[in-house]
Amino acid sequence: MRFIITKDHEEVSNVMAQLMLKHMHSDKERVNISITTGKTPVRGYQILAEQTKGKAYFNNVHYYIFDEFWYKDDPKGICRASLDYKYFDLADVEESHIHNLDESNADTFDEDIQQVGGLDLIIMGVGSNGHFCGNQPGTFDNWNTGTHRIDRHATPLVEELLLQLLKEDLHSDDTARIPNHYISMGPKTVMAGKSIVFLMSGEQKAEAVKRAFFGPISEDFPVSIFQLHPDVTVVLDEAAAGRIKELL
Repeated sequence: MRFIITKDHEEVSNVMAQLMLKHMHSDKERVNISITTGKTPVRGYQILAEQTKGKAYFNNVHYYIFDEFWYKDDPKGICRASLDYKYFDLADVEESHIHNLDESNADTFDEDIQQVGGLDLIIMGVGSNGHFCGNQPGTFDNWNTGTHRIDRHATPLVEELLLQLLKEDLHSDDTARIPNHYISMGPKTVMAGKSIVFLMSGEQKAEAVKRAFFGPISEDFPVSIFQLHPDVTVVLDEAAAGRIKELL
């Protein structure tokens, strides 16, 4: 596991863009990347879009959505819409190179990915409770869980998060719009990715960083499983790295 400790969020963003470009500049016929919708990479996506927009030599790059849900009366996936705004539209990514996760392919998603060579790179954040993608604590049966549906009532936290996003993203209090379930790549899916990059910024993430990468491996803190992955890079600013420096 490699740790890159940067000065601040702007440097985290630049390093993220550089790491993505490293994978994207490839002679491979196809490069498959999955990226997060979180807040931390937004500036990195802006930097990356400036480098990739209109460049034909990136036409071999394909993007995969790693979790998705749909509020009723809003048919476009929330995660896809977020990535459209944060990166795909800025970089003018062709629709045929964006691979949604939805009901039509949820049951075959892992197999579909492997048939095109697997995921070369996955960019993720770390939740304060240890979640990655949509894998909140208590929402998967075991580490061998692939892409799966997660019931809104799976844990109290899931319902709470969906309600929070309803208010923040759609500015609505109509709980009838909350979906019955959402879909996420599971631990098995993500662990099969060739390279993993985690992004963390801010003092509020310092404890989660320590627990994720130096604490016990436990389904109670799902992201801890990536201590066993052979190719993980953790990009942090000084604040997020505050509780692990003495451990490096």
